[in-house]
Amino acid sequence: MKTKLPVDLPQGYVDFYKNLETWQNQQQIKLKQAYSSPAIDVQKLLANTKKSIMQTFDFELDFNIFQEVYTDLLMFLKQARPETSEVLDNILFSMDKLDFKLLPTKVLEEDGSYFSTLANDLGVPQELLIFTVDHAARPFLRMWAAPYQKTIFEAGLNVWDFATICPFCASKSHFSRILAADGRRFMFCDRCFTEWETPTVYCVHCGNSNPLSIQYLSVEDDLAYQVYTCDECKGYIKNFDERQKPIKLDMFIANIETVYLDILAQEKGYTSHDND
Repeated sequence: MKTKLPVDLPQGYVDFYKNLETWQNQQQIKLKQAYSSPAIDVQKLLANTKKSIMQTFDFELDFNIFQEVYTDLLMFLKQARPETSEVLDNILFSMDKLDFKLLPTKVLEEDGSYFSTLANDLGVPQELLIFTVDHAARPFLRMWAAPYQKTIFEAGLNVWDFATICPFCASKSHFSRILAADGRRFMFCDRCFTEWETPTVYCVHCGNSNPLSIQYLSVEDDLAYQVYTCDECKGYIKNFDERQKPIKLDMFIANIETVYLDILAQEKGYTSHDND
């Protein structure tokens, strides 16, 4: 059943991300064939270090394979977004200028200065360059995270202290869901697909738990998709409430489809605190 969105997104916008996710899933399956996950006591590591797993444990990355995946992504994008072909060709013709040992780290660190310099050197838009590196890295992140996701999901509230920061890869979350079964709330990382529990009536940005200053916004006739807002820090987070619509949701695509919730929140003066 196709979701009817309350705003008109650019033509092909959602389908592009669905196809991109399919490409990433296929890459992840290929990568797993030669991968053996290390034994990590996830709960102990998170509780003792208060750092994400990737900040305390080095996962081995074959940089030649990353280059192959990156090149494959550029070819996928040339077909999926032919209007970007000329810019993507600029990257393909300048691959010798890319440090594939450094790129995945720089994108996770969100090192804008690094990518600004590199984009100028390549003669390509910085935003597109970051997009390509980011999405080429995601199959690796999801492969590495997969063996530990169940443990993190079941760890409860006492292991991880940073609601918006992924306990596996330290990326920022912009989306959560409330389980239909028991009403517990879980944050979602769209980079590595890890989920972790956070309190339900709680601002994930500032820690405010006063129900009088935490509200939710939704669009008419669709109470399942919500924006949690905090009047203390003026922050917001998008949320899907399974109790309102008990369906199996692709959280990655749902985050893409609900850009209208970002618009709704921002029009009312709330922020995602991405630049804090």
